[in-house]
Amino acid sequence: MSLFNFPLSLFNFIAKIIQKMTQKELEELESELKGDLSNLWKAEKCIREELEKRAKPKKLKKNDFVGGLGLIYGKLLKDGELDSGQSHEFKTKKGERILVKTRKGNAGGWKKTGNISKIESDDLPTHLMFVHFNDDYSLDKIWLFPWEDLKNSNRFKKNKKKNSFFVKVDKSDEKYLIYPNK
Repeated sequence: MSLFNFPLSLFNFIAKIIQKMTQKELEELESELKGDLSNLWKAEKCIREELEKRAKPKKLKKNDFVGGLGLIYGKLLKDGELDSGQSHEFKTKKGERILVKTRKGNAGGWKKTGNISKIESDDLPTHLMFVHFNDDYSLDKIWLFPWEDLKNSNRFKKNKKKNSFFVKVDKSDEKYLIYPNK
């Protein structure tokens, strides 16, 4: 199997065999994957450095591996079902519709979510989940923000370059942390 097929195959494998998991099971899965994810990080870093040398002056876009990993971890932590909703990625048994945004690493900008296309409509998420991984793909933190809290406190900021919005996490958001448990 080529390295480029590995991430998608991993997600398909995880999505097919795992239906319900507790936080303990999530931590066990992360522990089981740690070695492979570390190797993947090293390979990705080497490949990315080589590609960036050849892409100058253009800056390469990040791949979707990080987003997929965040989605699967979030779904498992909340015992959700993947959903093809326009505004969210999964639903929980409690009826929560959750949009997931994921970042990896601690370089500048990691505290800012990726693009959120709309913040007002009839089919909005009920929550925004923000997943952060360390550089080696180990899980750092997960925040779960009620959509209304973000809206009412004017946390959605307009992205000046794109027709979208983002949210930036800060120290006052500790009350929204759901992983690790407080």
